[in-house]
Amino acid sequence: MATSQWAMVKEYEGLYDPIVGASEGHGRPSVTTPQMQLDRTFKLSGAYSDLKDELIEEVTAIDKQVIGPATEAHEYIQPLRKTIKQRENKRLDYEKAQEKVKKLQKKPGKTPKEDAALSKAEFEMTCASEEFEVADSHIREALPPIIEAIFTLIPHILASHVTIQNRLLGLYYTVLHNYCEDHDFPSPPPPMESVISTWAASFVPIQKEVEAISCIAHGKNWRQPVRVGDDGQGRKSSTSSAPSRQGFTRTPSGINEGTTPTPSTMRIPSNNGGSRPTMARDPSPQPSPQSSSTNVSRSQLGLPTDFTTATSLGQTQGSPNVSPSYSRSQSEYFGHQSGLIPGQGSLAAKKKPPPPPPAKRFKAPEEFVVAQYDFAGGNGDLSFNEGDIIKIVKKTDTDQDWWVGEIGGVRGSFPANYCKAA
Repeated sequence: MATSQWAMVKEYEGLYDPIVGASEGHGRPSVTTPQMQLDRTFKLSGAYSDLKDELIEEVTAIDKQVIGPATEAHEYIQPLRKTIKQRENKRLDYEKAQEKVKKLQKKPGKTPKEDAALSKAEFEMTCASEEFEVADSHIREALPPIIEAIFTLIPHILASHVTIQNRLLGLYYTVLHNYCEDHDFPSPPPPMESVISTWAASFVPIQKEVEAISCIAHGKNWRQPVRVGDDGQGRKSSTSSAPSRQGFTRTPSGINEGTTPTPSTMRIPSNNGGSRPTMARDPSPQPSPQSSSTNVSRSQLGLPTDFTTATSLGQTQGSPNVSPSYSRSQSEYFGHQSGLIPGQGSLAAKKKPPPPPPAKRFKAPEEFVVAQYDFAGGNGDLSFNEGDIIKIVKKTDTDQDWWVGEIGGVRGSFPANYCKAA
């Protein structure tokens, strides 16, 4: 513990002590750490360094006063283990000889040879019994005093251990108490409630000052949870996103202030929210053929979207911005065969019958949430105050994301975890 605290103080020392050679070359002048703060840090580092050395000396006494006697007692027990094992072997030999004698005695009609074997077995049993009695008596006499002597060591070992702990604690508190008295710190420390209130009084103004910075107060990335990789959920940026750093990405707001002009073509605009697409015609002037080829909408590229058959395909032949080869590939994708024969422009192709109208979708009930905190959003965000009722326009499966809401006709993105269900 002393080593960890000494290392922590060394980090503070390196943080407060000015870096050699770093006084020039910065855009703004550096602020020197107050000398009193530096002196306190350096003296605390020296106090912890001396304390660490003293504690190490006391810890080494554990080997001599605690571990050493316990190890010696363990070594004295080892010969007794061998004696106990020998006594067990003598007991097994006696039981085997006893079983052999009983087996021979139970046999009826013994022959002279069997009588001789029985006599020999009885003699062996007698010898085994005597040897077992000697070993058992030795254990009964020698083992109890040794065990009693070992148990008498336990209070002394425990007392030495407690004494060492008290010395360690005394050294620790003595160093800290002297340091606190030298630098006008309260010793013993005040109650934890007082410490927390003092810390809050110093921390809250700094917190407000930091949160007043515009890039922090009006930013939204710091309010969102960090996501590893791209999980395919949540809102995605409408512009090309920069490469993520170390695999962490954030999903910025999908609501933009303005849009860039696009070619005057019949197209189906894609929607970030996955809602039902609608027909749209941009009134902007026609771009050059080169720009129209690069700004082809999603439906013109042949990607399957709703109402593509009913809208784009019927207007492809009359659109001046789509090349013949592109119109042909689009028709082949959706299975429309052209009825025009090359060289016979007078023959008009029979139009396909229009598709049936889509089924009516029932309008989902409106949902509202109540703001629990104030939120000052940036461009494209929905700003609100605590207690405001927000109408949900678009939401995701989790409240740890950005939703789209509306207050008084103003739409924008807002953090869902700042609100609760109405």
